[in-house]
Amino acid sequence: MNLPKIASISRKILVACVGLFLLVFLLVHMGINLCLLRPDDGEWYSIACNFMGTNYIIKVFEVVLFAALIAHIIITVALQIQNWKARPVRYHQPSKSKTSAMSKTMIWTGGLVFVFLALHFVNFYFVKLGLVEGKYMIQTEHALSSSELQAKYMAYTQGKLSPEEMATFQTEMEAVQGLMIKAESEGLYSDDMKWIRNLSAEDVKPVEGIVEGIEPDFYNMAFELFGNKVYSVIYLILFVALAFHLIHAMQSAFQTLGLNHNKYNKFIEGFSWVYAIIIALGFAAVPVYIMFFV
Repeated sequence: MNLPKIASISRKILVACVGLFLLVFLLVHMGINLCLLRPDDGEWYSIACNFMGTNYIIKVFEVVLFAALIAHIIITVALQIQNWKARPVRYHQPSKSKTSAMSKTMIWTGGLVFVFLALHFVNFYFVKLGLVEGKYMIQTEHALSSSELQAKYMAYTQGKLSPEEMATFQTEMEAVQGLMIKAESEGLYSDDMKWIRNLSAEDVKPVEGIVEGIEPDFYNMAFELFGNKVYSVIYLILFVALAFHLIHAMQSAFQTLGLNHNKYNKFIEGFSWVYAIIIALGFAAVPVYIMFFV
């Protein structure tokens, strides 16, 4: 794998900048995840997910984030391959530096982080893109407020629909009414009645294009996935790998950018440990809570 012909230090600076950008994003993502722990039937979490999924600024930021993530993976893997090629024979004397063990395992912890991202994308983000089926929810106020449905209803009451349009309208109304009956009988309304939750793909397909506000129900998807103890344990192992990856990544980024100094290297080292532990524990809190307290 060949990188563009730019100086090695330039590639490392690019990796460091992208890495620090991703470190900031992790804090935001962790904060949203912790909303799952609130006993509010997913209100805060749903509002946060809705904002992240509909705000145009966030959508642009999302593209930048994925570009940064892909760039980070490609460049770091390529740099590692180049390092292996440049040093085909191991040193006789192993390095004695404190971070040598973490440095040597960065490519492997990074691989585990990639596994975590792949699982996360398949189980959550790909549902948002419509590539994978998941659970869905509908804002109650939107269930009967589609502008098209309202126009048809007005035409229906005024007798302006043709027989074919009348049949189509009745079929659409039956689909919506069936959804409302299912929500009532199976207790799918949220506590504040703002959402119809935990709908399957089969539930929403009959009303797609008829009602507005159909969104992935990440709240119930998270509880369903993390309720599987095997799945949760795998996630917890990956969070440990993420922590070790972050510890060295942060120190390495500061060093590459020339921000390290003997006066505050100890602080940077300590901060990287604290940050990595907080991130790992913050993400781990959700599956642990769902496994043992729900």
